Amino acid sequence: MVGEPPRTAAVMLVDPDGRVLLQLRDGNAPVGRHKWAVPGGGVEPGEHPESAARREIREETGIELTGKLELFWYGTRAFSLDHPLEWFVYCAPTAVRQEDVVVGEGAAMVFVPPQDIQALDLAQGARHFLTLFLASAAYDQLRRR
Repeated sequence: MVGEPPRTAAVMLVDPDGRVLLQLRDGNAPVGRHKWAVPGGGVEPGEHPESAARREIREETGIELTGKLELFWYGTRAFSLDHPLEWFVYCAPTAVRQEDVVVGEGAAMVFVPPQDIQALDLAQGARHFLTLFLASAAYDQLRRR
């Protein structure tokens, strides 16, 4: 549709220790090169954002998400691009262990303890969403499950 911003979907996965899965983007990334980000990517035309989030996680990590995804944040924001993006940011628990994660895209894919996240060189969007998420009731509920 003409005039509507591109859409992107991201997922903040929380393991049983309360760590959040983050991707170290590589030099091929369109934005946020060599910075840490939340796994996710573009929503294809006609694709539902939640389906895109599941597809992106599968492509980037090898993880097949079968449980419920909670929509944590939705809205339009511009970060490092010249134009705004329509964001669909989901969150979910996972029982996946670090050794089960496949690096399908990027330089690394790591479960990071919450106290270590802000010290990372985060992409602008990741910094925004992770700051909100780590202070939220949604994160508190996921880490306590």
